[in-house]
Amino acid sequence: MSVERFLAVSRVGVCAAALFSAGCAMTPSVEGALIADPYEDANRAFHGFNKDVDTLVLRPVAEGYDLFTPALVKHLVKNELEYLRLPAIFLNRVMQGNIEEAGAALARFALNTTIGAVGLLDPATEFGLPHEPTDFGVTLALWGADEGVYHELPVFGPRTTRDMTGLFASFVLDPTILITFGFVDVPGVVTAIDYSRTGIQPVVIRYENADLVDQILYETDDSYVSVRTGYVQSRRQFVAGETSVEQLPDIFGDASVQ
Repeated sequence: MSVERFLAVSRVGVCAAALFSAGCAMTPSVEGALIADPYEDANRAFHGFNKDVDTLVLRPVAEGYDLFTPALVKHLVKNELEYLRLPAIFLNRVMQGNIEEAGAALARFALNTTIGAVGLLDPATEFGLPHEPTDFGVTLALWGADEGVYHELPVFGPRTTRDMTGLFASFVLDPTILITFGFVDVPGVVTAIDYSRTGIQPVVIRYENADLVDQILYETDDSYVSVRTGYVQSRRQFVAGETSVEQLPDIFGDASVQ
């Protein structure tokens, strides 16, 4: 393992340990409130940092991606990022006890690996196996874990305590992350996944949600409250399986809820 990779693993280990510690002390939400926010002062400080990163780095890069990247390339990149999520989706479906969806994720992975140019193409959707995302935060919810309180992490953004624990678990359970940080050696693959995970994916997410993110961060009276409200409501909808655009709540309707 190179020195650079060792340092990367060390940073992940520190972050994961902190997330694990937080996840072990889940606190129920305050009844009648959107979600308890006992760490608001620290959360607001991290929110300010994240907003500065967006203003100075992420938004300009995402705008450049939009302007200078051909539509076909954008489509291929989106396919590849969805493909890289499939191993973790499969494992979470198994842990959720949803064998049918686990089988669909595995079949999707096999098809897009073999006849889909290792994820650049998406023949699985044409075969009736569309992208169906899930994560370990959803798995914990199905196991009965409380969502806990609200946190905003530097770089990683908004999370509930349950989702922080899910974030830690992703470092352990996602095979592509194990490859990225050198725990599993796959020659010729590590560099591509490195760029996809740490560089391309945040830019693509920012590009795909540009209007909503700009509205929340730059067009509301209190972007912190708007982010908190929108995140918590959308995650609750996602856990409940109500993830279509039509079913998502108006994230500004309760923006004054503390």
